[in-house]
Amino acid sequence: MAPPEIADLVVVNTCGFIDPAKEESIEALLVACAAAHSRGAEVAAIGCLVERYRDELARELPDVDVLCGFEIDPLLGKLRELSGGGRAPQAPARRHRSLHTYLKVSDGCDRRCTFCAIPLIKGRYAITPPEDILALAESALARGSREFVLVGQDVSRYDAPEYGGLPRLLADLAALGPAWIRLLYLQPDGITDELLAAIGRSAVHYLDLPLQHASASVLRRMRRGGDAESFLALLARVRAALPGVALRSTFITGFPGEDDVDFARLVEFVREARLSVAGVFPFDPQEGTPAASLGDQVPVDVREQRAARLAHVIEEAAADYWSGLVGRRLEVLVERGCRGGRGEGVGRIAAQAPDVDGVTYVTGVGLRRGQLVTATVDGTVGFDLTARTD
Repeated sequence: MAPPEIADLVVVNTCGFIDPAKEESIEALLVACAAAHSRGAEVAAIGCLVERYRDELARELPDVDVLCGFEIDPLLGKLRELSGGGRAPQAPARRHRSLHTYLKVSDGCDRRCTFCAIPLIKGRYAITPPEDILALAESALARGSREFVLVGQDVSRYDAPEYGGLPRLLADLAALGPAWIRLLYLQPDGITDELLAAIGRSAVHYLDLPLQHASASVLRRMRRGGDAESFLALLARVRAALPGVALRSTFITGFPGEDDVDFARLVEFVREARLSVAGVFPFDPQEGTPAASLGDQVPVDVREQRAARLAHVIEEAAADYWSGLVGRRLEVLVERGCRGGRGEGVGRIAAQAPDVDGVTYVTGVGLRRGQLVTATVDGTVGFDLTARTD
């Protein structure tokens, strides 16, 4: 893959989910256009923002040469044009291929949570055929991938006709070879005993459960089920099935109608839940979603203050999990090694998902990228760990 400063076509993958992501995408496009056009290169915008706001982008950002939402043909056409009309050029081998591969098991969502724009962008829920997932996984293994990360808006719903559900997919992925398997974005109502057993056999003990809140009244306005008590019972069931499991979640503060009592219940729940890590987002009303027009909108400064408060409580509550790993010998997937003798590399334990969680700084001899080493955890720095191989 050519670096952007010499590429003939710079591709910007955009996000249209929340306003900060939209703003970041537009800024990236403006920067890319200024840099690319100054040397005669072109710019393509792809992804969610284009899919949802194609006409507006064409009008407001005329310097973008190609607008390509979820369809690929316009991008391929531009590549053929730039390569002289023949087949689109193949990217040369990358010096460092990713050690983790994201496997999209589904796209779209039918849940219609009142705050979420995903159905407006992605449409109805649809699975990726299992044969496509397995083919991509097998190819990634051959290129040196050491981890499969299953993603989608509703991963736990996966059920392919005449094939089976997520437990079978996990078993088939595990049979391909030595790689961690990790599941992100499992909706709480999809956590069955069968799925937990399959995770125990085939995947790392890590669950990402987007709970969003703990107050029953707020969750109903979000058009979601559950409450603090049922969520605590679910977490207890997960921990019983998967000893030492790392539990991740996300929460929204300042949702319309959230009062002090609702927020206090959320804080209390987070303390009781003892999650290993969680993301917190102040409510951001999205155009076209029901929540954007709900009454009792919470002031922006209150939403942000509550988000900061909850993030602090999450970090305090998670400290026991991470400090409890000190002294334990755990596998570390090395992502940046060290040459020669003894030195420090950077990797992750199974409890740390790529791109969203912390890392482990591991000291050892001759650590190589892609190596799975056993190390003793000797310290914590927030959500990061330090470890040594001897």
